[in-house]
Amino acid sequence: MSEWRPVAELSAFAGTNMVPLRIGELRLLLYKTSSGLYATARRCTHQAADLMRGYLDGDVIECPVHQGRFDIRTGKALSAPACEPLVTYEVRIVAERIELKIS
Repeated sequence: MSEWRPVAELSAFAGTNMVPLRIGELRLLLYKTSSGLYATARRCTHQAADLMRGYLDGDVIECPVHQGRFDIRTGKALSAPACEPLVTYEVRIVAERIELKIS
């Protein structure tokens, strides 16, 4: 069963467009782009590199190790060597609080 969980305040994005999160065993990244707020798994599906160290360009995150690219809106792998999608999470804002839908 999925539930909405508060994970951060909008103010967490002051001066940055990526915010790392840890929820239990989950390591996630929140992204703020001109098209909205998104959340994905924090590890690249190719070799588990930390995407927090990656390059965010619009709605695309690039892995800092082998430059695999992912669409953060859908998780879709966009370039080799990445071929498996990132897990994504639904995001909503409730009174300046960011919530994620987590199973």
